[in-house]
Amino acid sequence: MVGRSIEKGGVYSALITPMMEDGSLNLPSLRALVRHEIERGVEGFYCCGSSGEGLLLGTKERMEIVETLAQESANKVPFIVHTGSLSTKEAIDLSIHAQNCGAKAVSLIPPIYYHYSQEEVQHYYEDVVNSVDLGVIVYNIPQFTGISFSKNNPLMKNPKIVGIKHTSMNLYDLERLSRAFPEKTLFNGFDEIWLFSMAAGATSTIGTTVNICPKIFIAIREAYGKGELEKAQALQHVLNDFIEALVKEGIFSATKYCMTLQGIDAGPCRKPFDRLTQDQKVRVQEAFKKMEQYL
Repeated sequence: MVGRSIEKGGVYSALITPMMEDGSLNLPSLRALVRHEIERGVEGFYCCGSSGEGLLLGTKERMEIVETLAQESANKVPFIVHTGSLSTKEAIDLSIHAQNCGAKAVSLIPPIYYHYSQEEVQHYYEDVVNSVDLGVIVYNIPQFTGISFSKNNPLMKNPKIVGIKHTSMNLYDLERLSRAFPEKTLFNGFDEIWLFSMAAGATSTIGTTVNICPKIFIAIREAYGKGELEKAQALQHVLNDFIEALVKEGIFSATKYCMTLQGIDAGPCRKPFDRLTQDQKVRVQEAFKKMEQYL
């Protein structure tokens, strides 16, 4: 069967995973975080990805996050689950679980660490695709995985591959994918190039800083759609100044701290990430204060 399609045009939060001081999951804070983001205009969620520290979580923890998200977002906004794993079996188990919880789609990084052949990577995706009646979104993040997906990858011709999360600065590849596969949903994965990715063919975005300030992403999209390019560029400049400040301190830890500043106790990132120092927190606070009008 062909997997369910996913609507184009969404601003999705790459949902962070709140944790306790000891590194265990903080599910009550996760519930509060989901409600908080929906109230501020987030149009969908992407959980257990890079921002959610997905590869630092156990299988049971990943399932608990999905179950919690499903309960809090039910009948409000769609959610996508990152189910990529080192093993095909775990990826399949996580994907079936996501489907049972009501996910709109699943998304996977390719298998990493071992240098798999192109055929082995393709079979990994096909095994997952054939295990669920859901659309599958390829997670293209070559700077982490060493594998890049372009329009020439035979996997892209599979009708159950309904989209690609393009976390790459290569806008040429994005434009070529858009041209070759107009029926698929192309998600921008780098917040820094949201405006420019739309010109290349992206119709949706999945972003770390969407957790913090979804309204500015929506404003950029609206300005671009109206042809107000000067306004769109000005907003992207504001967003990029903010992102640049957070990246200097550690984007995931800084994002969690920004949510804590908004009243949602997100806790620290899981080891081996280091905790923010007090000086780093001060600098994040200064950057956050400049964004308050866009929260």
